[in-house]
Amino acid sequence: MFGRRPASSPEVPPNAPPEPPVPPLSKPMLKRASTKSRMGATTPRANPDELTDIATIDQTFQDMFADRATFYHNLQTAIRGAVAVTTIVGMLTYHGFVHELPEAYQHPALLAMIGFWFVLTFGRTMGFTIRNAWQALTGTLYAVLNSLIMNTIFPGGAKNAALNGYREEIAWIDVVIVVLLIMVVNVSNRCRTFALFYTAMFMTFFMNPKSDAKFSRNFQLDVNGTGVSYLMVCLAGTTIAIFMSIFPWPRRMTVEVQDQVALIRAAVSTLLIQVVSSYNGQKQSPTVKSKCQRGFNTVQNLLSELGPKVDISWWEGFDLGYHGKVRHMMIAFATLLKEVMDIIHGMQLAAEMDSTQSEGLLRSLRSDIAGLTNAADALLTEIGRAIHDGDISDEERSKIERRADALVKESQELAEAYTLKRVEAGVPPLDPAMLEEDFFIYNLAQLSQAIVKFAMSLREPAQPDVLGMFYGQLLDLFDPMVARNHGNFVLRGFTAFMVAFIWGVSYRNYNFVMAATVALVMSKFMGSAVERNLGRMQGVVLGLVIPAIALHLLDSCNGGMGTLAFLGFVFLLEVLALYIYQAASPRFAYIAMLTAAFAAKSFFVPCDKLKDDGATSQAAYAQVTAVVVGIIIVMVVDIALANERPSEAVQDHLGTCFFQIREGFEEFLKGNKRLRGNRLKAELRKAWLNHREAINEPRYWRVAYPETMVEGILQQTEELRLDLRALEHTVCKGGVLEKGHFVDGVVDPVIFEQIRDTKVFQRARRDLLQQFDRVTQLIRHVMQHESETQNQFVVNYEHNEDVYDHVDDLAYSMTHLDYSDGSLPLLDDPRCRGCVAIFMITRVHKRLDTLVEVVLRH
Repeated sequence: MFGRRPASSPEVPPNAPPEPPVPPLSKPMLKRASTKSRMGATTPRANPDELTDIATIDQTFQDMFADRATFYHNLQTAIRGAVAVTTIVGMLTYHGFVHELPEAYQHPALLAMIGFWFVLTFGRTMGFTIRNAWQALTGTLYAVLNSLIMNTIFPGGAKNAALNGYREEIAWIDVVIVVLLIMVVNVSNRCRTFALFYTAMFMTFFMNPKSDAKFSRNFQLDVNGTGVSYLMVCLAGTTIAIFMSIFPWPRRMTVEVQDQVALIRAAVSTLLIQVVSSYNGQKQSPTVKSKCQRGFNTVQNLLSELGPKVDISWWEGFDLGYHGKVRHMMIAFATLLKEVMDIIHGMQLAAEMDSTQSEGLLRSLRSDIAGLTNAADALLTEIGRAIHDGDISDEERSKIERRADALVKESQELAEAYTLKRVEAGVPPLDPAMLEEDFFIYNLAQLSQAIVKFAMSLREPAQPDVLGMFYGQLLDLFDPMVARNHGNFVLRGFTAFMVAFIWGVSYRNYNFVMAATVALVMSKFMGSAVERNLGRMQGVVLGLVIPAIALHLLDSCNGGMGTLAFLGFVFLLEVLALYIYQAASPRFAYIAMLTAAFAAKSFFVPCDKLKDDGATSQAAYAQVTAVVVGIIIVMVVDIALANERPSEAVQDHLGTCFFQIREGFEEFLKGNKRLRGNRLKAELRKAWLNHREAINEPRYWRVAYPETMVEGILQQTEELRLDLRALEHTVCKGGVLEKGHFVDGVVDPVIFEQIRDTKVFQRARRDLLQQFDRVTQLIRHVMQHESETQNQFVVNYEHNEDVYDHVDDLAYSMTHLDYSDGSLPLLDDPRCRGCVAIFMITRVHKRLDTLVEVVLRH
């Protein structure tokens, strides 16, 4: 965008003495070792030039992520679950165990739910399983409590109508109120599933005049009653699930979080080296840049996965003792790594150094840059080692402080050396030819400050709020109705459930299976409603039909090889289904989970109930029919009542993102501190989520969803977010270190103060904002255009090329200004902040051009 002025870039004289040796940058190579050794390992030092080799970059990231929980851990989880299901089926079927139970608990349909609820509760870590168990039991208790209330009002339900004054309309009103309450309160998915499933079952029994179910009444729990017996079965299934997540050794989410944070820390160091190399005079091939970009994407994905994992790890120790300290430290360190990644990623996106620059000013500072990078890596490593066990000793705290002092010293020396080199080279205070260099040095100082600030906070680390977190986790169960389109989800879910419930009660002889199926498969996501529900239908049918075939073909009750063959078949099917559930994408994982759950339920047929008259096959057929009808009801209701397609949600979230970015950019030009971009990251995450759903949404008469174009727009929007973040820091002076504590920066709009009222500034400001509005309208019109006709807005679109010249004029109008103060730290120096601000303005404009290219290419 800016024409380079060679006179401003210092050249190395031909007869200049050789430069001093450059301290090598660190290159962490993660080996197979324990998590503790990974977190605090001293990494070998390597020359950054080695990273130009593609194989080296591949090996670096392969070593880093080789130990992620993939095949081995997923297979181990599947085997644990299959062992439990096979044991349950074997005990309940063959060894007379059923006859040792109380009579009320000997019903096959009741006992079959143990394996069913086990599969729906069992998770790959102890934290997952405990959380799932809590949600399952809470949902079941809700349905049991409603059943207890109704049987207190009308003891015995419809079958005792002559004695208790039973009124059917009151039962229907109760179903409507209870289901609406479950849907509106917006409980977690698993809690809602269990609550609706058992509400359908209990109320069907209650309203059936021929039911043989026995319920508690007068608020006195009857251990032999239907409600309590199903609650005990749910408790048995969840208890077995918790036991299998612990035996033979527990798999803790806390350990997985520690491991992942260690991997991210090592990856951040590697990516920092690569970015520094690109600024440091090292040329990069497009292939190397592509590898590093994939590395950035991988690390960003790992960081986004940390939040849910950290939340799950709470259930493993409830923030008490060791686990609470570790979890709290990991949350804080992950926050730091996210901030560091934003800085590094912003530097990487802006790295456009040419050969002239590589021989210029930054090359003479390679020693100082390498020293700062090594110091930052050493401090991050020391922090990782110290916080790993959640308890920072005095010795570890002393080491961290020494490393922090060393990083502060390296940062100050780099700033002083950079200022001195600029003066010696005769570079003006603001030179458009040196904007990338200013941006690079400024971000290194910002990176150092972020790490040192975190290190200083470890002097007196905040203690976890145990009660507050406990209350927060309960709110996660009973979440207020704040989710987007929750009202439409309530309408769809309530309608589908009631249609299935009315059909089952009125036309299927009080059959609750259709309504229970609706409870299992209802989903908030609408993108692939048809595809998802067809997949669920496939999973349920496989889970019902395969056991029926096995029971028909295998002599499962002879006590010999037939029994062993049957149990072996149960084990293999469950291993396969549970492995797919753990390892596959969400598109197939839910299908496999339904297969495993319904198969675990259907395999249980006591030998004294197993007949050769086809009764088992007929029962399976009846269940398949009811389940398929329930899924069809969900599918039809979702299509008919959905008020927003995922592609429309993507447009809405993108519109919010562009509005906030535009508003933030305008606030920056006014000199305000807060650029109002706090919600950007969350909106972008929602846009990406709906984009993935929109890929599979049925388009009918509309043209195909522009997947590639939308992905390009989302990527450029993420880069605009990083640009806005960099701009926000330039408006304020950097934080000040006072008595070992950082004081936040204050608004200092001096960078544009001297030219704010000039025509050059006003024209550049007006053109940039108008360009932003034009690009936003272009994207909106293209995404809303879903027919085969020609888009007239695109045909008539005109891009304002004059903005290039106006932004150049703004930069060169500031070259005569000299408002720098050599005594100020680099992050406080208005000259450096002004250069960074101008550079980021050019980057924002380039993003707008790239967005237009993405749209017009489509």
